[in-house]
Amino acid sequence: MHRVILLRIGGKKLHLLKMTGALIVVGAALGVLGTVSSLFRLIKQLELAQGSTAVAIQVFGLLPEALTGDLMLGYFMIPSAWFMFWLALFIVGAMLYRTGSIILPIEEEIEVEKKKG
Repeated sequence: MHRVILLRIGGKKLHLLKMTGALIVVGAALGVLGTVSSLFRLIKQLELAQGSTAVAIQVFGLLPEALTGDLMLGYFMIPSAWFMFWLALFIVGAMLYRTGSIILPIEEEIEVEKKKG
């Protein structure tokens, strides 16, 4: 036999979840902006490194001829992954802020002994 318990966190009087959601939204928005900034910085560095040997050696430690497409793609992977992470966290924070409550279903297994008689 199954029993489902609904655990509700938040409500009309408790606005802690809305405040937490708002803080997550603000922090994630700053994370998204920081990641976009680092992506644009990386694009600019790659453009400058293609034209100048000194910049390529100073920034990437490679000659401009060694900066191939797959290597450039590798440089973009980590900031792109962080961008997706911050974007997902922003969406979770927005969901928390908009709903203001969380309802968690908890299932419980109940064993009933049958009497022989």
